[in-house]
Amino acid sequence: ESSVNRVFKSILAMSGMALVLGASLSAFADSTVEIVQSVPIETTLEVPGIRQTQQVWLEMINSAHSTIDIEEFYVSSKPGEALDPILSAIRAAAQRGVRVRFLIDLKFYKNYSEGPNLLGQIPNVLVKSIDFSPAVQHSKYFIVDQFNVYLGSANFDWLALSHIHEIGLHIQDPDVGQRLESVFDKDWEDAVFVQKQNPSNPRPLLSSLATSAGAGFRVVASPPSRNPTEMPDSLAGITSLLKEAKSSIKIQVYQYSTNSVHGSGSWHQLDSAIRCAAARGVKVQLLVDAVSLKGGHSELKALAGLNNIEVKSVILPEWSGGHLNYARLIHSKYFTIDGTTAWVGTENWSEGYFTSSRNVGVIFQSTEAASKLEQVFSQVWNSAYASSI
Repeated sequence: ESSVNRVFKSILAMSGMALVLGASLSAFADSTVEIVQSVPIETTLEVPGIRQTQQVWLEMINSAHSTIDIEEFYVSSKPGEALDPILSAIRAAAQRGVRVRFLIDLKFYKNYSEGPNLLGQIPNVLVKSIDFSPAVQHSKYFIVDQFNVYLGSANFDWLALSHIHEIGLHIQDPDVGQRLESVFDKDWEDAVFVQKQNPSNPRPLLSSLATSAGAGFRVVASPPSRNPTEMPDSLAGITSLLKEAKSSIKIQVYQYSTNSVHGSGSWHQLDSAIRCAAARGVKVQLLVDAVSLKGGHSELKALAGLNNIEVKSVILPEWSGGHLNYARLIHSKYFTIDGTTAWVGTENWSEGYFTSSRNVGVIFQSTEAASKLEQVFSQVWNSAYASSI
């Protein structure tokens, strides 16, 4: 019996775990934004005062009154690890009548099918997979009660909570929730159930979007060809923001590449925007995981050779418990502009994530939140794990 199967069987056997925090929409009349971090254990990357991803996810799910909509790349758990309590909280929410919809990528469902199948056995939980061929459903977000939102780089994976550097946003805002619900609903309609399920109590789709999200938030998504009507395109939003920079740009991404997905040629939209900013005197700092060096060392070296641009790559040490595949990485995807404005999203910075795969992000203006992101950036940039390219 697999470890994932044992995890979900234990969850299916549990009952009465609900912890209802009593939060209501009226209690959050003012929009809020919070930076959320996952820090690999046995590293020095934690920033004091920024809550951990698992803590925020549990709080959000335990506070749910009516709905939870989750769109993820895949589900991967392990007995006794950090995703276990999250899955238990979903079951507890469903037991108290919360309607849960869980949407995952079709390709990864074929490789990680046990978790979604067992989630689908829980009453009030519906699970679908979506095909974004030749690309993937790569976004990672969920919406509680249509206003309480998490969005960020962390996959629904125990490794993402304990062994990978991740950054996300926790936003309480009904307009942001509505706009993300429009993405979810569109994808849900295009998806298929992973097993025979009874889609009881279906909810109506949102018929329209507000022209802009509230409290200075701007929700963006990709690919534009599969976005809801009036949903801004991620790439256009990011490049526009880079063009506005006056003094500083700090970027942390897992991968950075100018290679074209079409097999030949190159793709320069982001690279050109960074170069233009540096040419007009903006100080640019770019952090990537060392994985970017495998296929993009020359382009990163070329960037680092320009005036006003510094590039560092990061190698995290192995865990003392042994080698872990697909872990011990910096996987975060965010940047700040002039210390006041920021983007946090799910795209790696290469062409396919913007033109083919489903991804989402939020652009926002908040000196306090941007300052938190810059603290995260400095913690990685100045660490022993980072080195100049």
